[in-house]
Amino acid sequence: MDLIDRKILCELDLNCRTPLSQLAKRLKIGRNVVDYRIKNLEKEGVIEKYICSLNLGLLGFKTYKINFEIRNTKEEKEFAKYLAEHRLVINCVKEEGAFDYSVSIAVRNIGELDEFLMTAKNNFKDLIKDYAVSIIVHSKIFKLNKLLLGEKKEIPKIEKYSGEEEKIEIDENDKKILRVLSQEANLPIVELARRTKLSIDIVKYRLKNLSSNLKNSFRVLINFNKLGYHTYVVMLKIRKATKQDEEKLVSWCAMNQAVLYCSKRVGYYDFTINIAIKSIEELNNFISNLREEFSEVIDSYETILNSDILKLNYVPF
Repeated sequence: MDLIDRKILCELDLNCRTPLSQLAKRLKIGRNVVDYRIKNLEKEGVIEKYICSLNLGLLGFKTYKINFEIRNTKEEKEFAKYLAEHRLVINCVKEEGAFDYSVSIAVRNIGELDEFLMTAKNNFKDLIKDYAVSIIVHSKIFKLNKLLLGEKKEIPKIEKYSGEEEKIEIDENDKKILRVLSQEANLPIVELARRTKLSIDIVKYRLKNLSSNLKNSFRVLINFNKLGYHTYVVMLKIRKATKQDEEKLVSWCAMNQAVLYCSKRVGYYDFTINIAIKSIEELNNFISNLREEFSEVIDSYETILNSDILKLNYVPF
């Protein structure tokens, strides 16, 4: 990975549908060079896929986080398969630490959450040892420039809220487009039209409206291990939580180079910070700085290693 590769990843992280000609112009290199570099990053496994990230709150969904602690049984593979294939699960991560699986589930009502948990507990009663549920109030995702290029800006790239007051209606044709883009967000318009069996003009029009109304983003899913990073989530229990404390914590996350995104929750944990770190020493320094800066705010914390992303699909329909 040289500077050009890192800059390409940062551009694709902002919008992976940007034409190669525009990327080449921004980076001041040839179009063929950009094309070659991207294909090489895909071949090396640095770029795993291109995803479409939705603000599901605008579609009437609330996002819950469930952290599972499991026992060692032969059912684990079946459990992981169940989570990865469940329609309402938008993110599933294998973890190492206090919990074994982290699951984000998008539901329209509390009944869907209850049904999901009841089914999981009944089907895997010998496997599931414990679990913690929390609702995600908001998530702030930061630009990759911060990590890979050292550029620090306090404004998040994406802000998502669980349960927006404003509701947007989409029809079946919109859903067709989003289902395809959810895992192939860089697909050309012509191919997208073919897959959805819609005209090119309709796809262009609807895609423009979806991007404007849903505040969605098209970005890359990166294998940070290939870049020499390990990804951790720091889960915080907060002693006191004024608006000023929260703003200060989010601002601190925005300015810290290692932070990929942070989320406010209501439930077992109050705040989570996802980071990319290269060594245990860096992790220890991060935790020490965090605790020192917010000694009056943080009550306790857990540090968990994200070992494998089993699913990331923001389209639960």
